Amino acid sequence: MTIDTRWTDVDKLLQPAPKGREELHERAVQDIAQARFEYPSLELPSYRSYVNVPETSAWVTDEEGSQLAPNIVVIDTPGNVLRILAQVETAETVTEERAKESWLPFSKLAGAAFYLYVPVGCGAAAKRICKDAGVDVYGFRTWRYVPQGVEINDISEPPEIIHSLMPPFARKFLRGQ
Repeated sequence: MTIDTRWTDVDKLLQPAPKGREELHERAVQDIAQARFEYPSLELPSYRSYVNVPETSAWVTDEEGSQLAPNIVVIDTPGNVLRILAQVETAETVTEERAKESWLPFSKLAGAAFYLYVPVGCGAAAKRICKDAGVDVYGFRTWRYVPQGVEINDISEPPEIIHSLMPPFARKFLRGQ
């Protein structure tokens, strides 16, 4: 890769660095939503994505009737069926308390895939915390900023892929039945 091809978007390179954790979080949520949740799309024209940072635009209701506001929400219309929700964290917010207060309720929403985005270097800690707290995450992702913008890496596979390759007795054992 040459210098000419690395520096393709001068406007992106000239953005000022975030001044604080809140500003970094807001920018990361916006960039991740644009990179991974750009709906409606040609493949999924009925999907709509909503970003709840800095202001909440789409609430989600859990089984108990509580209002939750994940960072990114994807809804299938008509019918407003929740399909995907994502939470974006900074290094300071990858904690056990955050897992219990925020991630666990998101992971319990029926029929929706919960994605957790953590900064590069926090993936192993996030996986360990989720395992200890009983948080069922559909997909773990790491993010970081590079000169071209946000870089997102998948650090896990959706559970259905792994389970579909296992024999039935192993799937039953893993479910605890």
